[in-house]
Amino acid sequence: MTQEPDYYRLLGVSQDATFEEIRNAYFDAARRLHPDVNVEPSAKEQFLVVQKAYDVISNPARRLVYDKKQASQYQPEGITVNLQYSAPSLLVLDEPQLIYCLVEILSTSEASSENMPPLNICLVIDRSNSMKGDRIETVKANIIELLNRVSKHDILSIVAFSDRAEVVLPPSQVVDVSRVEQLINLVNTGGGTEIYQGLKTGVAQLELLGNASEIRHLILLTDGHTYGDENDCVELSRQAVQQGITISALGIGHEWNDQFLDQIASISGGNTFYISSPRDLKKYLDQKVKAIEYVHARGVAYEFSIGPDVQLHYAFRLSPDLGPLSLSSPMVLGNLQYSRSITALLEFQVAPHLLQKGLATLAHGKIRANIAADNRVIRHAVDLERPVSTQYNLGHPPAAIVEAMSKLTLYRMQEHAKEQLDAGDILGATRRLQYLASNLLAGGDRELAHVVLVEAEHIKQSHRFSEDGDKRIKYGTRALLLPDGLEQENL
Repeated sequence: MTQEPDYYRLLGVSQDATFEEIRNAYFDAARRLHPDVNVEPSAKEQFLVVQKAYDVISNPARRLVYDKKQASQYQPEGITVNLQYSAPSLLVLDEPQLIYCLVEILSTSEASSENMPPLNICLVIDRSNSMKGDRIETVKANIIELLNRVSKHDILSIVAFSDRAEVVLPPSQVVDVSRVEQLINLVNTGGGTEIYQGLKTGVAQLELLGNASEIRHLILLTDGHTYGDENDCVELSRQAVQQGITISALGIGHEWNDQFLDQIASISGGNTFYISSPRDLKKYLDQKVKAIEYVHARGVAYEFSIGPDVQLHYAFRLSPDLGPLSLSSPMVLGNLQYSRSITALLEFQVAPHLLQKGLATLAHGKIRANIAADNRVIRHAVDLERPVSTQYNLGHPPAAIVEAMSKLTLYRMQEHAKEQLDAGDILGATRRLQYLASNLLAGGDRELAHVVLVEAEHIKQSHRFSEDGDKRIKYGTRALLLPDGLEQENL
């Protein structure tokens, strides 16, 4: 079946354009292309196409049929892509302006036993000296408890590392739980922390079976900084993506490097989680394994190029896992679960001289995904565009964008406070934290507001964040974006 042209794009209007906007765009195009005034050989054909576009989308009934047909063509393999913008159009201004796009990639398929791919999970455990005592015992206890919740058809491997790595459990189906429990209990602490050793060995375990259709996920559990191998870890993460491996990281306590773990996790579409209590660890492992079980598409990514005179300032994944995203292509968004969605908020800055055209392109690209059931790669064009107008539209932004931006603003306040502190602006950083605390109090989050105010006082005295306060604020404000935030307790 031949796909109809994009009539909205032909007229230079958005999919949510009003009748008046459509009519004005049509009259502008008709004046340019009418055969009586345009002698170009192709003008008549273009005029007829524009006329048909107007006939379809200016009529409410025809427009509804057309939109439904286009939507059905926009759902490869049960996947729908929805776009919402913070403004219906860009304004012709003499200064740069920001516009936000909420990208939702939704699975419209339901899971069944026939289309569930096998799981291959590797747990990479830090067993360095800093994990001695309650921390390593808590980790081992939670992993042992997890054994009873892993399907007998799935593959599990376990790696323990310090300044070297050892395979505790090679890739296996967990049939004899008591034997695996004995192996886990034999793990002892000792040595320094070299995360690369653990990651390299863990990735190798995930690659052993060579089953391209399986869901491969590496979960790193660590409480400390790695020494001198950060670049090797980053490069390994990039290689892991090519093998269909997602890396997630669990930072235990407050001594670990959050920026580093965020980086290696975001490269592969994974996320970082702050583990401050045994309850956090149990809940996270439960949620992560359950999420991996219901993957519809692996390695969902946005391959894109930015329009001329456009900058992608910020990108943040709002669901299913929270975390910053890469600003370069491909932007790895992670795995898509059945009947769930991946949602990301993108912030663009548009240069003023771009805003003279009828339609401004923010990004041109395609969504790429690997259908887990049969290991097929699909791609679908997704262009982010906005019409340009000389008149200010008083319409309100979509509620979903308003909600996302209001919560994300709180998270970004702590980011800006760090930037001010790094620049030596102690007063600016403390004032921003105080403003953040005021907003948290207004929203009813008294506990986190108290943490922020205590940290503001600490910065006044020491001119730096405390390691504990830094992570509590960062991951506390990030958790505000979750339906239910996790309580933070000392581990």
